[in-house]
Amino acid sequence: MLKRNPLERLPEFKQKNLGRGFSNQRVSSFLKRLITALGKFIPLGQRARLRALIHRAGLAGRIRPEEIFGLKLMGLIILPLVTLYFSFALKLSSFQAWSIALIAGSLGFLLPEIWLIRIAAKRSKLIVRNLPDFVDLLATCVEAGLALDAAIDRISKRFQGPLGEEFQRYLWEIQIGRPRNLALMSVAERTNCEDIRILAASLIQAELFGIPVANVLRAQSEAIREKRFQQARERARRAPLLMLPALAFCFCPVIFLLLFVPIYLRARQSGLLQFLGF
Repeated sequence: MLKRNPLERLPEFKQKNLGRGFSNQRVSSFLKRLITALGKFIPLGQRARLRALIHRAGLAGRIRPEEIFGLKLMGLIILPLVTLYFSFALKLSSFQAWSIALIAGSLGFLLPEIWLIRIAAKRSKLIVRNLPDFVDLLATCVEAGLALDAAIDRISKRFQGPLGEEFQRYLWEIQIGRPRNLALMSVAERTNCEDIRILAASLIQAELFGIPVANVLRAQSEAIREKRFQQARERARRAPLLMLPALAFCFCPVIFLLLFVPIYLRARQSGLLQFLGF
């Protein structure tokens, strides 16, 4: 289900192109060792935060927090040196050179984390988009007589995106003996989705108090769809306000030009402007 690390595919590339692959493997191995060495300086708080981001981005098992922190430190060290070299080669002043180096170092330190945040945001959007259909199909399967885990197994195979991957991991955790309530809450923590958190809490309460799971799933499906409709209506209400800057700076000047430029040209040709002293 999870793709392999590109570093793990280098031996196959080596077999296809032996001469160039050997040098690429040596460079990649050196970079990996350097990143790993730099990643050993990661603080505990930074490790926990990066681990949470990696899980939200769906990259767990493919990249470690130490590697991300190593990339951050590498960007913090290498990018300022490169910018200083080019700044002095272009004969910039010392203030300009060091200012550019400071900006480059800050960007190099922040870019790996920004990359993770962007991937996590895209993944979260896909999960939120597919969740209502997932819960609808899940409620239908449970109403048809399937158990909850069997229904999740059947439905998650039809969703090839991040939502299906997360529930497949939930099933794997159930198989190795983790309690269902902890497995459900771990799905909510990994996805950082409020709707999945509410769904997990509702399923846990239904199992605790003996409430039919099908009724809970159907109610959650309707609540999620109603929430989506409310958000769509709120975005529609904000649309006129978002259109005002475009109207003010793009549309209105063109209208003024179309209205007053012909009048100005006609008045200039007729001599009216000279008569009025312009």
